[in-house]
Order: sequence, then structure tokens, then C-alpha cells
Amino acid sequence: MIYLDAAATTLEKPPQVRQAMAQAAAELSTPGRGSHPAARRAEETENAARRQVIDADSFEKATLTDEGEEVVYYLAQKDGATVGYVFTTVTTGKSSGLTVMTGLDTAGTVTGVQVTADNETAGYVDKVVNGGLLDAMKGKNVPDGFVLGETVDGVSQATKTSRGIVSGVNLAVHYYETYLKGGDQG
Repeated sequence: MIYLDAAATTLEKPPQVRQAMAQAAAELSTPGRGSHPAARRAEETENAARRQVIDADSFEKATLTDEGEEVVYYLAQKDGATVGYVFTTVTTGKSSGLTVMTGLDTAGTVTGVQVTADNETAGYVDKVVNGGLLDAMKGKNVPDGFVLGETVDGVSQATKTSRGIVSGVNLAVHYYETYLKGGDQG
């Protein structure tokens, strides 16, 4: 909170008041704006998460339209060149709200998979991660998507969670194959 005394309302502001007002404008601006510290920290956190699924220096937000719905994804860039894409999809495992972030290189190979949010029964996502499902998809190029029990093994006692994660990755692969493969994105 900033307190403006009588000196703050005069025509000529003392230097301390001008500094306080400038600081307030910089730090207390609308959080939805990119210049706000909270917005910058959120973007840095999101980019750090994206770097967990693809090796990139920066990310550029992009959109595509799939069946009338806008899909947000990120162009992953390194040394000024597009090296791939990051999609965040929301699917259903044992429960709804399973959020899966998938990195794909420009050839459609999975570079990484992370679960960034979930409503699964406690321990199920950890069981799938520790069971190796996410690592098993990394480095694979499966244009028609992954199939549990065929192209990738699910994790016993977490089958629905495994299926939900694979569904999220497959949705990212679908977006790539349908809209980005061989295109001029980036």
C-alpha cells in the first residue's frame, strides 16, 4: 500500500515521492501484463517446465485450430532456430484433470513428457513415472500415436493413469502430424 501525503498531491513532487510512484507503477501494475514481476516469474516458471521436455533457449507462443477449438502450443527455439514444439494437454486418467506436457522435435520425435498437474489418486502418477512410462516414450516417433501394450507398456496398478498420460501425448502427436509436420511453422 502506498500512502500519498499532501506533498504527493502538489504540482512538483519531491524526489522520494517520484521514486515511490515509479516503483509502484513498475511493481504493482496489472499482473496480467508481461512487465509485471509476477507475470515475469510465472513465465520463467512455465519456460523452466517446458525445458524439462525439450532442450531450448526460448519459447514462442503460437495457436492452431482443431475442430473449431483454439489450441495453444509453443515453438521451442535454440540459437534462433525452431527445434520443436511443446503442447500441454488435459486428459482423463483415473480422474479428470490430468495435465500432460509433451515436447516434440521438428521431426515429430518425443523429446520429453511431464505430468504438470493431476487429480489422480495419491501416488498413481509417481507409480507411472517410476515405472518408466514417460521415459519409454522419449526418443520415439510414432505418427499414429502410442498404443498401450504395443508401442509402449503401461504401469501395473496404474492402468487408467497410464492410459490418460498416453492419451495426452497422443493428442500432442495428433496436433503435430495434422498441423505442423512439413509445415512452415517457426
